[in-house]
Amino acid sequence: MKNSKIKNLEPITIKELVETCADKFGELTAFQIKRNERYQKYSYRQVYKLASNLAAKLKEIGVCAKDRVAILSGNRPEWGISYLAVASIGAINVPLDARLTRAEVEGLLSDSGATLIIISKELANQHKFSLRSILMEEIEGLAAREMPKENISPDDLAAIIYTSGTTGVPKGVMLTHKNVISDLVATTKLFDLGPRDNFLSVLPLHHTFEATAGFLGPFYMGCTITYAESLKSHNLLQNMQETGVTVMCGVPLLYNLFYQGILREVEEKGQIAKSLFSALMGISRILPFKAIRRKIFSMIHKKLGGKIRFWVSGGAAIDPEVIRGFEIFGITILQGYGLTESAPILTCCTLEDNKIGSVGKAISIVEIKITSEGEICARGPNIMQGYYKRPDLTAEIIKEGWLYTGDVGFVDKEGHVFITGRIKDIIVTGSGVNVYPDELEFLLNKTPGILESCILGVKVKEGVRKGMEDVWAIVVPDQEYFKKKNISLDQVEQTIRESVNKLNQKLTEYKRIANVILRDQELPKTTTRKVRKFQVRKEMGI
Repeated sequence: MKNSKIKNLEPITIKELVETCADKFGELTAFQIKRNERYQKYSYRQVYKLASNLAAKLKEIGVCAKDRVAILSGNRPEWGISYLAVASIGAINVPLDARLTRAEVEGLLSDSGATLIIISKELANQHKFSLRSILMEEIEGLAAREMPKENISPDDLAAIIYTSGTTGVPKGVMLTHKNVISDLVATTKLFDLGPRDNFLSVLPLHHTFEATAGFLGPFYMGCTITYAESLKSHNLLQNMQETGVTVMCGVPLLYNLFYQGILREVEEKGQIAKSLFSALMGISRILPFKAIRRKIFSMIHKKLGGKIRFWVSGGAAIDPEVIRGFEIFGITILQGYGLTESAPILTCCTLEDNKIGSVGKAISIVEIKITSEGEICARGPNIMQGYYKRPDLTAEIIKEGWLYTGDVGFVDKEGHVFITGRIKDIIVTGSGVNVYPDELEFLLNKTPGILESCILGVKVKEGVRKGMEDVWAIVVPDQEYFKKKNISLDQVEQTIRESVNKLNQKLTEYKRIANVILRDQELPKTTTRKVRKFQVRKEMGI
């Protein structure tokens, strides 16, 4: 390909995307993953053929357009192939979090009405679902078939993405082909991406940020996508070194770990090395040219494979100091912002316009407005069709075509968006995962001995997770319960902590309660009996 920037390639469905990319990029590597100490590569043409074979198999066993097909596995080429195959026959992808418990997965399979699950052998053996399935390990062995001919409309559903439910009620975000394609086309146009680029896929693919920015977007631009062996630092660095990674989409926690790891390594080398490093940082800070900064800190770049062009951060707010620190090393981190409900990207910083502290300007297809209460609202072709089977919840968040994000912020005179808080009562962990307090409060309040509870996100004050949120529970014990059980006051706290620990064992890791504080007074409430969480924070000194 003569020009790394792809022009005049604007598919309107995911089926068109995979067909066009197969024709345009042919034998170039689309996906690669390390297996048995070597990288197994899948060309764009091969991805199309495997997706065609799987699509034909799905049709053969009775999967029809608009049927829901679940996908459950860790990141791997077969995940992307499955997604493309399902969308190419007009069926609807239901990507699920591989970390969920069997009960949680079964609840989402039931709610979505999935007729089939494409699953890794490991998870199939672990969970033993009764729903009929296709193993990902079987995909390469399927008979060669032509891609089924299907008439798919841009307004047809491509995926139902589940966000954490509240009080046991899951919310399935319905994204159409138009939602997904319009978002990835508008976003990728902001970057000079092409076959020279190699994306390292580290975030879970069921997460819409990774699905759009780390899978479909790079695929559309002819990039290579390398699937990380694991999330361990030494594996990530090894993958970067061995494959020459140029771009990575991550969450703040990942970049914080990298940054703290660099500083810790310098610290361990002694005072002379530390002083030299500080001097080099001081010099680099005033240098205008990124290329020179890269040479000064060439050892850092060598560890990262030597070809990093930029990193993208999303899912949660990143510490501006981490961005500035990496900028001194000659590595640019671009922050973006979006929601699952917007497929997901609404705004992003670019290499030409990276205003640290902001989440960038709205992408070309998106219009942003700020309400009188300061809430950020967005409108555009990427906004979801609604919540699956929940028109009531849809009406709460989409009004006259505007998506009410629940986030509070402002737009500066140049158009940069800044986020200052949240109206929604959601805790965003450092890994960019949403934790819904209602869900945990519902479970806690059913626990014997707990009269009422309040879940809060509390920022970590030190360490590699500084600035990120932990899940804390404020619990009011049911004194009458403990009296009847003849449990003394000094045993109440121990009993409740044991109950919370048991609950934690049943929860997915990111939902687990990190700290419990007991309160002997009723929680402050509004006239409609809603807990005043800001007042709880104030009274408890949190």
